[in-house]
Amino acid sequence: MNIIKSSRLIIRAGLLTDTNFILALLNQPSFYQYIADKGIYTQNQAAEYIQTAFIDAHEKQGFGPYIVTLRDGTPIGMAGLFKRDYLQVPDIGYAFLAQFTGNGYASEACESLMTLMSNRFGVLAAITTKDNCASQQVLHKLTFTKQCELTVSQDRKPVWLYIKEL
Repeated sequence: MNIIKSSRLIIRAGLLTDTNFILALLNQPSFYQYIADKGIYTQNQAAEYIQTAFIDAHEKQGFGPYIVTLRDGTPIGMAGLFKRDYLQVPDIGYAFLAQFTGNGYASEACESLMTLMSNRFGVLAAITTKDNCASQQVLHKLTFTKQCELTVSQDRKPVWLYIKEL
């Protein structure tokens, strides 16, 4: 997919050369707390994750996550659409390195993605843990509406489901 540019960001395809960034992103405490321990601890595991979660997802579904960078190319996070077995519509999700949170980057990246995908999907979902106030603020800013509480697996805390019509 072509690169998406916003006022401060570049949103691009994930590349196998992004392994160091993915290792840092997926192994920070906030990722474990609010998303999950993906079990990605080595360069090889990170490369496999990029191949399946980024590259293969786009080839099979026509959507998936993207790498979010500053305009100078510095990777700061990921954002994209995800297919969840328990949802009937794609889920928009995002994660950023801790030092780049609180600057509006998640909102900016998601707005760009929603604009790009508005002709493909009429509705998007989003989920967040009940204690992730920062993510809830992003979804509120993006005008998602909280729908209900879900328990998506036995070992996970309940999450809030949000919906937005595009």
